[in-house]
Amino acid sequence: MKQHRYEQIARELSARITSGKVAVGEALPTEAALCERYAVSRYTAREALRLLREAGLITRRRRAGSTVAAAQTRGAFSLPVGSSDELFRYASGVRMVIERREPLRADARLAALLGCRRGQAWTALHGIRRSGPRARPACVISVYLHAALSGLERRIPAGGAVIYPMIEAALGVRIAWIRQRIEAAPLSADDAARLGVPAGSCGLRVLRYYHDANERLLQCSDSRHAGAQFAYEMRLRRD
Repeated sequence: MKQHRYEQIARELSARITSGKVAVGEALPTEAALCERYAVSRYTAREALRLLREAGLITRRRRAGSTVAAAQTRGAFSLPVGSSDELFRYASGVRMVIERREPLRADARLAALLGCRRGQAWTALHGIRRSGPRARPACVISVYLHAALSGLERRIPAGGAVIYPMIEAALGVRIAWIRQRIEAAPLSADDAARLGVPAGSCGLRVLRYYHDANERLLQCSDSRHAGAQFAYEMRLRRD
């Protein structure tokens, strides 16, 4: 899924900051300079800088330009979503790194999570999501794949992949709609350790259910975020 131009520019500038190519205290190019460098409008340049400011990487002052404030994001990974396309862009930009794969049969807990019968076959993928090779984990994640996708898990590279296009290609279907649930939940000791926060810290659990046009659940992702490291934004258009 194609990113907006301002998101691409923000990612490139962010990479320069987090890699140390632009040090804390140094100035970033002005809006006018960014417009010239990337051949974009002033609005696009301004939006790119806004994303960096919201991530805590820069400060902006009127008539003083933008200054690098931190070498790493402040931890609150912001996910602005107003449509399924934006949700898919997130899936493309923040990849899952698979650490463990396992076939399983749904027990009572998993059957309740997936809304399926007990004993139904699924494949589970467990790992983390990162926005880059050196970035801190954005979340700990488990993905459950429908039995119709058996064998697909072996074709997903461990180093990171976007799964939903592979599902669509494997079955010749389209992900037609997504159901999402967000809830507060304390992090387990293992999840907290992997996210670099104390055990029992407040977490944000995001469940996403990917269905085809026939209402069949093909994929469920169960993401656990450290509460202070993730922000979820929604923009709702009034018809």
